Amino acid sequence: MTQRLPLRQLWPRQIGNQCLVMLVIGALLGWLLPGQIGWLTPLKVVFLQASQIVVMPFLICELVVGFGGLRPGSIKGLLAPALSVLAGLWLVAGTVVTLLPLALPKLVTSEFFHRGLFEQNQPVDLLKTYLPDNIFSAMAADNFPAVVLYSCLLGLLLQGLPERERLLEPLEVIRQLFGQLNRLVARIIPYGILALVATNVAQLDLSELLRMQAYLQLSLIAFVLLSLLCWFLIIALTPLSPKDLWQIVKGPLALTASSTNLLIALPLLISNLKEVLGRWQPAPGASQNRSNAGLELAPLVSLGYSLPTLGQVASLLFLPFAGWYVDKPLGLGGTVHMLLTAIPASVSGLKSTLRQELIALGLPVDLLQLVYLNGEWLYRFEKVLALEGLVVLAVLVYTSALGSWRLRLWRLLASVLASLGLAMGLGWASRVSLAATLKSSYHNDDRLLALVATQPTPPLAPLTALRSEAVSLSAILRRRSLRVGVRADGLPWAFRNRKGQLVGYDLDLIKRLASTLGVGLQVREGSMSALDSWLDRQEIDLAIGGIQATPERAIRHQISRGYQTIHLALVVPDDKVSMIQGIQGLGRPTLGRPLKIAVTEPSLVNTQLEDQIRSSLVGAQGSLVLDMLPLDSKNDFFSAVGQRTFDALLTSAEGGSAWSILHPKTTLLVPFGRELGGRLVVLVAGEDRPLTDYLNTWLAQEEARGTMASLFAYWIELKP
Repeated sequence: MTQRLPLRQLWPRQIGNQCLVMLVIGALLGWLLPGQIGWLTPLKVVFLQASQIVVMPFLICELVVGFGGLRPGSIKGLLAPALSVLAGLWLVAGTVVTLLPLALPKLVTSEFFHRGLFEQNQPVDLLKTYLPDNIFSAMAADNFPAVVLYSCLLGLLLQGLPERERLLEPLEVIRQLFGQLNRLVARIIPYGILALVATNVAQLDLSELLRMQAYLQLSLIAFVLLSLLCWFLIIALTPLSPKDLWQIVKGPLALTASSTNLLIALPLLISNLKEVLGRWQPAPGASQNRSNAGLELAPLVSLGYSLPTLGQVASLLFLPFAGWYVDKPLGLGGTVHMLLTAIPASVSGLKSTLRQELIALGLPVDLLQLVYLNGEWLYRFEKVLALEGLVVLAVLVYTSALGSWRLRLWRLLASVLASLGLAMGLGWASRVSLAATLKSSYHNDDRLLALVATQPTPPLAPLTALRSEAVSLSAILRRRSLRVGVRADGLPWAFRNRKGQLVGYDLDLIKRLASTLGVGLQVREGSMSALDSWLDRQEIDLAIGGIQATPERAIRHQISRGYQTIHLALVVPDDKVSMIQGIQGLGRPTLGRPLKIAVTEPSLVNTQLEDQIRSSLVGAQGSLVLDMLPLDSKNDFFSAVGQRTFDALLTSAEGGSAWSILHPKTTLLVPFGRELGGRLVVLVAGEDRPLTDYLNTWLAQEEARGTMASLFAYWIELKP
């Protein structure tokens, strides 16, 4: 009879395996029970907060004690070759990060409106990042780069103190104390992963999961390519055999991959390096180098660990993927610029660096959820590559000190060519497979057109016959019908859904007004010029559909109080996005011709607005000719002719996002931020003051009750 094992014996003992089990359980919970995982939110918060509290003091003690315990002047002799090797590793990893995203296929997508579009991105000041005014405020602000530099400097200065042992002994005790605290927090990591994965999976849809596989494929290719290059580099330049190399890395590799903690693997790595490399004989005349080099392995590895590692630089691959994910690719120039700021900051840790760069690049910060969701793979990717980079650093610098470099040129060239061929082959295969998988995966337009009215009554009746009739509140109540003209290109304030029903923010709002008045509702669609004519002849009572308040309209018609704030933005054809962004980035025109902007609200345009648009695009001192061209309907801009003729459509960010959803080969750009705002209004026919007073009072009441906020969340942000 088979004896059943107790449940606790089935539970993995290694924390790395526990994390993998919890990853699977969390993914299943989030997928199968997305509405019942709210109880995991407190656990997620506790895990994130506890992890963040431990990092700073632990890091300070590790660096101060690690560098302070080294022999005075021991680093100087090997500092130049060490930095050269590190720079070479950064260059290789940066090249992979720059070129590999070119394998990503063209992605058809557009994002719904979110308030983060207006976040103003502050440029990263590396000087203030590394040299803050106050180190204690830097600690409070989680400024990791400054703390790392400060701690390393303290450690190096400590080497020269004659009585340093008196300080190192208590610091070593504190170091061990924080190590214990770190291990205590590590025990809740599997449960934190459970909460993070479950809550994040519950918020994802199928199209997002399909797009995330692109990151997994890219990082896998990068991992294979960089690992092979590290292996080939050592075999081609040093006397180390593949068997010796495996003896060095196998123990630390297993420990790092299972725990995602490179720090605890460093003692074993240093021990293995000393054992294998200690068997080598120095080249003639290099005996003094050997006597020094044997003692430099520990500080050499510590130095490599304290500076940006190969894994940290390679993990920046996430940022070009994030830009592709939201249809805002960085391009070669953008990726190179990102690397120049992100590599120095990567010593602060992966999550903090990615957050900083997402803000600097103008990408949604909530993309960090993908970091948590891919955490088990991403952190292993980073730590294992960092381990391989430290092995390359130690072996190359050590053999250089011994004078034992053996350049096998043909082997090196063959290795590089093989790696390039493998990268191209894997990149092409990844591009083909992703293109096939992502084909027809865009469904945001279906989500928009599937929206139905939240205010079901009164039902809409077509206004078929237009008759001139004096407009007044008493006339509306007497005929028991409210006649409303609806702007035909008023998406998302008014539009036809997939069922052909006339729906939208303004339709729900006007239905509430008719219900309050106790009257029926008759509607007729038309262009803005048609609505103006109907209002002039008093053939309709009100006009709606995302209409902005302007002085000209206030003269021609009665207008209500503003009921919704909007902000001007540009909708741009995808093939012209880089041109617009290039103008912004350079601060000067690069077209050699006027910038053609389509405008469906001619009454908005004046000299002051043109100056504001020009200043937002090229700066106050810039020179750019704007050609503001009127259009009868926004639909004309999205025609084939319109896409060729115009460079951009001037509209609101709140409404333009919906147009870019229906036409995913266009992109919403918000170069003006919140500076060029406006208010939507209802146009009123006739001159009946009681009607306007009633409308204004009712709008103020609805706004106070939260009606506008609720309609905005549903129709503009597509939140239930």
